Amino acid sequence: MKEEELGRQSPASLRLAEAEYFLWEYIRHCGPPIDSYFKMVCYFDAFLFSLVSVEEMIGEEGKRQLQTDVSFRFLKALRNISTHHSILAAPIQGKFERPFSRRVTVSVGGSPNDSSRLSLRFDVLRQIFDVVEAERKQEAKTLGLAREFVNDLEASGKDVFLEEIMQHAFNSAKGVLANA
Repeated sequence: MKEEELGRQSPASLRLAEAEYFLWEYIRHCGPPIDSYFKMVCYFDAFLFSLVSVEEMIGEEGKRQLQTDVSFRFLKALRNISTHHSILAAPIQGKFERPFSRRVTVSVGGSPNDSSRLSLRFDVLRQIFDVVEAERKQEAKTLGLAREFVNDLEASGKDVFLEEIMQHAFNSAKGVLANA
């Protein structure tokens, strides 16, 4: 976005543009030619903060619509945990065990499509939610909704990758802003 375009954006639209940038940078750093776990962590955190701040910059109807998206509510819980407790995607030296597993795929014999993706560790996420809720009772509603989302994802039996959830929540916020 060019500098002169910045002034024509609403605060929520600008935050959403930031979230989109961080999402694409996160994905770009998930494999060749760039594979940087540090940058994945940085862009994931930046994405969380930008996306969730959209909720605070829109009207009440938009907030209600955004809060109906389960992936957004899940990422909001992760943002709250990242704000007050730990960098979730960082190694285990933090307050919690890392709730993601890094999956690396390597192509053999074809065009390179190697990737490094973060999949969710459902059991660790639930443990984190329990600890945070015990420390911060005011987070109970957000954490309860995030727990439900994790349970539903686990029940699906599929591998769930972080960028898929990020993309879904971004699309939801984009749709809410488009209709505002």
